[in-house]
Amino acid sequence: MTRYLFDKEHEFSSCGVGFITHKRSQQTHELLTHAHQALCMIPHRGGMSAEGIGDGAGVNIDLSLNFFRKVTKNPRLKAGEFGVANFFLPIDKGQHNAAEQIISEVFNQHRLDIAVWRDVPVDKKALNSASQQAQLLIKQLVFSRPKAITTQAAFEDVIHSALAAIEYPAYTKPELYGLYPLSMSSRTQVLKGRLNSWEVVPYFKDLFDKEHKIHTLFFHTRFSTNTAPNPMFAQPFHRMAHNGELNTDRKNRLSEDAIARIQKKKLVFPKGQSDSARLDQTLTRRICEDKLDIDVAALAMMPPAWENDKSISQPVRNMLEYFSLYEEKNDGPAAFIFGDGVKVGARLDRLGLRPLRSVETHDYLAVMSEAGQINFPAEEVIRRGRIEAGGMIVFDHNTQQISHTNDV
Repeated sequence: MTRYLFDKEHEFSSCGVGFITHKRSQQTHELLTHAHQALCMIPHRGGMSAEGIGDGAGVNIDLSLNFFRKVTKNPRLKAGEFGVANFFLPIDKGQHNAAEQIISEVFNQHRLDIAVWRDVPVDKKALNSASQQAQLLIKQLVFSRPKAITTQAAFEDVIHSALAAIEYPAYTKPELYGLYPLSMSSRTQVLKGRLNSWEVVPYFKDLFDKEHKIHTLFFHTRFSTNTAPNPMFAQPFHRMAHNGELNTDRKNRLSEDAIARIQKKKLVFPKGQSDSARLDQTLTRRICEDKLDIDVAALAMMPPAWENDKSISQPVRNMLEYFSLYEEKNDGPAAFIFGDGVKVGARLDRLGLRPLRSVETHDYLAVMSEAGQINFPAEEVIRRGRIEAGGMIVFDHNTQQISHTNDV
């Protein structure tokens, strides 16, 4: 009889999350190979129906310059001068043309010239017949930066405005139900579906393409608990992936709505939205509207247990006290992976009830739900560790430096 160091009947730590990033910001296909291995090691962290249909899995990756030069047939394409948008179209196929018209009009209004409009290619043979029927087509647009925009930060602001203009009809018109932007950015893209973890890379032909080279990937495989499996709420989202349940979600939604009303804004949530999807929307607003760096926003939204910790310096206490007045904290349990194409990181909430294990090699930094998800040669490993309750680790591709909670 196999013996374990835990009671399998009381193991509730699913879903599975993690990231891997290249410490010198080199885009390589090897990183995708490592990520596939990591995804194949955690089938037990994702839910599956009796027919073998996954509850949901996917990846958030930086835009591969090499690959999109091939897609656009433009060898002079430069990073920061183009963006990629991925969409699920409405469940009602009769509304597909209307949805595409809305997207085209919004892009025209924001002077985002569309270079390529294509279906993301998939290998249906990677799935069983039942799972094939459960997947949604992903429409992908590759678009160029407006000539009047001179910086990537300003480009991202335009993209955020266009995204909001698409989300409003998508989430408020019943006939458009299912129209959903997986991602829209000049830095990253999301590919996901009702998949099992080991199916993600083989299913999306782009990821299996040797020309597809990236420097950062974070992933999620879902074990549905408080919401039913749904391709729209499979993860990752635009900027994060989350393992856990936000026990404060209703309070957080009320707080967000109150803040928006003070700012004379209206929040729009998609029908049936999960707590994790709402957390991603909150993170997006902190970055795009409040202009916080993504790691600072993660700290503000999910602060450590600081009130009675005498080791925390007064300036840090002042910052955390300000954040406590700024918004309601998001309490888990929660393991929280975040990234925006520049910074990628992992955070554990103050309860610390979801595992996150780290490994650093000469080339890579990886943080995942379980140790050993990637079989790095022992001679390449510099250190191994874990994220503690209320802790954080961040890699910044601008500085190529690793930061921890106190550094942030």
